[in-house]
Amino acid sequence: MIRLREIAATPHPGGNRIDLRWVHPDPAAYPRVRVVRREGTHPASPYDGDAVTPGDSPPFVETPGGRVYHLEDRGLQGERVYYYSFFPYRDAPAARPDPENRVSATATTPYGYGGQMEALLPALYRRYDEAAAKHNPAGLLPEDVDRGPLRRLLEVTGSQLDQLHSSARTLLDLYDPERVDGRLLPLLSDWIGWPTDHRLDVSAQRNELRQAPSVYRTIGIIPTVEATVKRILGWESRVKEFAHNVALSNTPERLNLWARERGADGTWTTPTEPVSLHAAYEGRPAAVLDGDGTLWLFFHTLRKGRWAIWYKTRPEGGEWSPSRPLSEGARARRHPSAVLHGGTLRVFWDVYDPESRTWGIEHASLADDGTWTVGAPLWNDDVERRHPCAAVDGTGTLWLVWQEKTGGRWRLRFDRRDDDAWALPEAGELSRDGGADPFVLFHPGDAARPLWVFWSRRVADAAGQTRWEIAYRVKGGLAPAAGEWSEVRVLPRPAGADDREPAACVDADGRVELFWSGCRDRSWSVWRSALDAAGTWGPATAVTGNPYSDRAPLPVPLGDRTLLLYRSNRSLEYASSVYGATRTLDARYAGSTTVDTRNAAKLGMRGRFDDFQSYTYDTGAGGRRDDRNWYARDTVGIYLTPETEDPKLLERSRGILQQALRQFFPVQVRAVLVIEPAAYRERVYTYDFPLAEPQRRIREHAFDGTLPETHGGAAEASLSDVVPGWTWAYSWRSGAPDHPTVDFSTSPIDTSHRSWHTAVAPGGTT
Repeated sequence: MIRLREIAATPHPGGNRIDLRWVHPDPAAYPRVRVVRREGTHPASPYDGDAVTPGDSPPFVETPGGRVYHLEDRGLQGERVYYYSFFPYRDAPAARPDPENRVSATATTPYGYGGQMEALLPALYRRYDEAAAKHNPAGLLPEDVDRGPLRRLLEVTGSQLDQLHSSARTLLDLYDPERVDGRLLPLLSDWIGWPTDHRLDVSAQRNELRQAPSVYRTIGIIPTVEATVKRILGWESRVKEFAHNVALSNTPERLNLWARERGADGTWTTPTEPVSLHAAYEGRPAAVLDGDGTLWLFFHTLRKGRWAIWYKTRPEGGEWSPSRPLSEGARARRHPSAVLHGGTLRVFWDVYDPESRTWGIEHASLADDGTWTVGAPLWNDDVERRHPCAAVDGTGTLWLVWQEKTGGRWRLRFDRRDDDAWALPEAGELSRDGGADPFVLFHPGDAARPLWVFWSRRVADAAGQTRWEIAYRVKGGLAPAAGEWSEVRVLPRPAGADDREPAACVDADGRVELFWSGCRDRSWSVWRSALDAAGTWGPATAVTGNPYSDRAPLPVPLGDRTLLLYRSNRSLEYASSVYGATRTLDARYAGSTTVDTRNAAKLGMRGRFDDFQSYTYDTGAGGRRDDRNWYARDTVGIYLTPETEDPKLLERSRGILQQALRQFFPVQVRAVLVIEPAAYRERVYTYDFPLAEPQRRIREHAFDGTLPETHGGAAEASLSDVVPGWTWAYSWRSGAPDHPTVDFSTSPIDTSHRSWHTAVAPGGTT
C-alpha cells in the first residue's frame, strides 16, 4: 500500500463536475490507480461505489516532482457531496484504502448567471455577439463553441456567481446529518455535546449523530449501555445489575409458578417462561379439570401485604388466562385444594386470624352463573386446622385430609363428607408426627387400594441431623372407618438427603406415580418414582435439576400427556420490545439462602453472567473498589465478548470504554468490566462488511440444457456447476438389463453461445 500526495478535489466552475488531482510518488511499483466514488461516506473497498477510472489508467503528466494525475468526474448532481477513495496497485487493488488516500468535494450547479447577465444588455450587443460566435477561433472548450466573445467574457464572472449561489444553497443542509459534508459532522456533534469518534468512517459518524438524541433520552438503561459498547469497540456485551446478588437477611426465595409437559414418548419439555409471576415462599398449587375440559389452577400469593388465593384457567388447547383473586379480606389465606364434587367446583384453603392467632379452614364453590360464593368456615368450633387437601372417590364422595392441632401438637386427620354432614363423629387420625404437605389420591383402578395419603415429616438420621422424608398410608376400602388404613410406609431416601412436598397421580399403566421435591443432588429439584405391582418403588429420577430451587410439584394427567406444575426461583430473561437485541436477566427471585458447599454446580456459577447466588456487600480493600469488587447495590457489570485475545489491545479497549461510559451512567452507578472468552466471527456473506477478507458474495449462473432420456429403469442425472471453468458434468445410470451403466463427465461449455448437445445411445455410444 502506498500513500499518494497532494490529493485534491475541486468543483468545476461549469457545474456538475469535480476535477481530481494527485501526485503519484512511485508509479513504477504501482502503475494502476483505481478511483472509486460514492455518496454519504468514503468507499471502503475497490468495489464499494462507482469506479471513475476506466481501465484504472487515468491521464497523467510527468513532472520533476513526480507523476501528476488529472481526472474529470462529470455528470454529477449539483449541491451534493461526493467522496473518493484511491487504490494504487500493480496486480489487484488492496482490500481497503490508506486513510490518507481519500478526498471529498461538493459539486455545484450551473445557474446560468453568464446568460442572465447577457440578457440584461441591449439586444444590439447580443445580436453582434451571436454573429461573432460563427467565427470563433479553434481550440475552444466544447461548452464555448457556440458562444461569442462577449458571452465568454461574461461566463468568467457568471461561473463564479454560479458557484457562490450553489455554495450558498448547500448551507441549507448544514443541519441535516444525512447530507452535510462529513468534515462538518464534528461541529454538529459539538452542538449537542456528542464526542466524535474520528476512528470511524463518515457513515458511522452520521449514524452516531442520528442516534445521539435518543441515546441521551435513555441514559442509564441497559440497551443504551450495550449500544455504547457496540459503537465504541464493536464488541458484543451483556449488562447485569448486581443489586440482586447482595445478601439480605430478610429475602427468602420467591418461587414463581412454572410448568413442564411430558408427551406420550415420555420426554419433558423445557419451560421458557413462567405460568405466573405470583410468587410465594412455599406451598403447592392446586388444579382440577371441569366438565368442559377447562383446567383451573389455584395458588396463594402475597399481594398488597396479605396472602390471598388467586386462580387462572386454561381451556383445552388454549392459553392461560390472566390471574384473578378468589379470596378477600385482611386475613392470610394459603394452601388451596380444589376438587370437582357433584358437578360443582369446590376450593378449600386455610386462613390465619392475626387477632386470635389461630388457624382455620374455609371453602368456596363456583355457582352456575360463574360467580364464587364467599369463603365460609368449614367448621364452627375453636379447633385449629390448616393445610386441607381434598379428593373425590369413584362414588362421588368427598374425602378431606388436614392438619389439626390437638394437645399442643399438629396431627394429620381425615374424614369423609356424606351429603351435608361428616361421616365420622370424630375425625380419623393418620399421623401424630405433624403431617406436613399432605396429599390425598384416589386410584380408580385399584379396588384393594383406592385411597392414598402422602405427607412429609421430620426424622433424625444416623448423624443426629434432622431430615425430611415422605411417608404414606393406603386405605383398603372406601368405608370411613380408620381400620382399613395400612401401617405408615416410607419412600426410600438416600442418607443425607431431604424429600418433601409429595404429590401423586395415576399414570397410563395404572401405577401410582409420585412426584416430590428433594435435595438429592444438593439442590431442591423435582423428582419422580412409580410404584410397581409388587409394591416396590422404582428408581428415583430427576425431572428438574441444578442449580435453581424447584419445589412443590403437582402432576395433572391430561390423557396421554402429563402437565407438571411446580414453583421455582429460576431467573427470568426479558427481551426488549424496543431494542430487539437486548436480553435482560432478572434474578430477583433467587433470594438469599445458605450456601451448600457440596453443590458444585451452583458454586461453579460464581462470576458468570447468570449467577444468581447472594454475597456479602463488597466494599473493596481499604474502602477502595476496582473491577474486582462486584457485589454492591450501586454496581453494574458489563460482560464483554472481545474479538481478540491480545492483552495489550484488551487493556487499551478497557480504558477507552471506561472513559466513554461515564456519560451514559447515572452519577451514583459504577460499572465494572468483565472480559469473557473471545469470540471469532466467520461471516457467511460480506455484503454489509466491505472490509472483510475474503469477500463472500452470492453468484448466480444460468444454464440451458437437456438431461439424458430415462429408459425403463431407475435413472439418475446430476448437474454440477464448477466455477471457474464453466464445466458441464453429469452422470447417467440405468438399472434396466439392456441398458448398461454409463458414467462420464465432459467438456467445457461453449461460453460464446452457452449451448451444447450430448447424446447417449442405449448401448453406451456417445
